[in-house]
Amino acid sequence: MNLQKDAVIRIVEEQKQQGRKVGEVLVTLGIKRATYYRWKKGVRGTAVSRGGCSLTPHEHTRIDEMKDAHPESRHRRIQGLLQAEGCYVSASAVYAHLKQRGQVEPYIRREAPWKRPRYEIRQRNLLWGSDWTKLSIGHVRWYLLTVIDWFSRLLIAFDMVPTVNASHVKAIYRQGLRAQGIPLRAEQKPELRVDRGSPNTSWVTQEFFQHLEADLSFARVRRPTDNAITERFYGSIKQEEIYLVGNYPDETSAREEIGRYIAHYNHRRPHQALMNFTPGYVHQINNKTVLRQERQALKQAAREQRRRYWLHANQALKDTVFGMDQREIVEYGPTMEGTLKGAGDKKGSSHSKGEESPQQDSQSNLVLSH
Repeated sequence: MNLQKDAVIRIVEEQKQQGRKVGEVLVTLGIKRATYYRWKKGVRGTAVSRGGCSLTPHEHTRIDEMKDAHPESRHRRIQGLLQAEGCYVSASAVYAHLKQRGQVEPYIRREAPWKRPRYEIRQRNLLWGSDWTKLSIGHVRWYLLTVIDWFSRLLIAFDMVPTVNASHVKAIYRQGLRAQGIPLRAEQKPELRVDRGSPNTSWVTQEFFQHLEADLSFARVRRPTDNAITERFYGSIKQEEIYLVGNYPDETSAREEIGRYIAHYNHRRPHQALMNFTPGYVHQINNKTVLRQERQALKQAAREQRRRYWLHANQALKDTVFGMDQREIVEYGPTMEGTLKGAGDKKGSSHSKGEESPQQDSQSNLVLSH
């Protein structure tokens, strides 16, 4: 291919010296002007790379020395260390050099918790989720702090504070333990899933959970799905309560209204993720296998009730249409006056006894002939 490019360039140059225009020659050869000049630029170029900014041997050596001195560091940190010493090399260039030498370690991320086997919580009070959201009380920003059970989605405890710190995190966890009747010295306490906010990551909070011998589980950075149960509840309470009110006049009314909504959420509001059972009922039963069996029994009972209803309705329709007494079937004659089959002459008829109309004679003859 390079030989062909060189030949084309040589032919064009020869024709140009003879007085022909470059465009005419390229049209004859069937080559575009942009292609020709690109080929010509490549041939004239020297050993400089496409960008003209290749790393020098000294910079390659500095990258190797820095990697040897800090083997645990990846390419971005090495780039920063070199920059601090006055040697600027882009992170992508450092990565390309290390990759060519086979020194790029695979970046192992923390596995998503839902990919672990048996991640679904099997019973109540094993894993709780905690977080806070904003609300307005007297046109001042307050925070709603909650604890929710991941198994049943039952709101265990809630509080409203003007600001959130480590003491509030500890207090809401103690309140949840009291609400569920779990003593502080219990061997097994619920694990608390929280984000990496400063009240949760503070040494005061971590020391409190270490003293209680309870697990404090942190969600990954910018991963709200790690605490999805809590976030989903906030989506509900914001759309159904907080945003509708907008601003609570005082703390007392806010606690009453929020408490009323949480009671409704726990015991009266069906939840789609719980097979449309309420969180309070699921928390009470504490066995989703039993709940599935109960739901299946409800389905079966509904099917049986519908079957019995339609059997009864169809039978009643048959009795109405096909089960009528033969004496009630009316035959109409030419005079369109109904006569009951087998009834004969009755007293009180329109004709006097012994008198017969010609129409009745013809009708009788027609019936006898059949």
